[in-house]
Amino acid sequence: MVSLYNNRLNGILADEMGLGKTVQTIALICHLVEKKQNPGPYLIIVPLSTMNNWESEFDRWAPKLQYIVYAGDKKHRRTLYENYLQKNTVNVCLATFEYVLRGKGSLGQIQWQYIIIDEGHRIKNHESKLSTILAQKYTSRNRLLLTGTPLQNSLGELWALLNFLLPKVFKSCDT
Repeated sequence: MVSLYNNRLNGILADEMGLGKTVQTIALICHLVEKKQNPGPYLIIVPLSTMNNWESEFDRWAPKLQYIVYAGDKKHRRTLYENYLQKNTVNVCLATFEYVLRGKGSLGQIQWQYIIIDEGHRIKNHESKLSTILAQKYTSRNRLLLTGTPLQNSLGELWALLNFLLPKVFKSCDT
């Protein structure tokens, strides 16, 4: 993954469940912060069901990294944005798929170093609201998908993942 970063390439970490995609991702961010002097910010989009695990793993493996969980009511999210993201005082922003959609106006203004999507196969439909919002509102230097099931049911679904990662290369599902 460091090689992908060094070569400004995006990628898919497609290890099976239980092999440590979360820890590998945290290790990548630690490397970028400590060795590459790239403090972020890094956006990690996760299912609600795995949010607590991500927090625990950051606390365990990267206690020096500053992270926020972008959640709560609109006023609280606005405070998080103004006090941390706008001022660039955190390394990582953890957000669920729902809050990435809700927060597109503010989160979409940030120039992310990485957008990392846990359960990345959730964007397999390029016409879904999530895929559309990510393509239109969010920018980043790099992108990384984490999934145990990268190969989907059709070439169109695989194309959607590749289009998210390399939109200039995979412009159209038809060509």
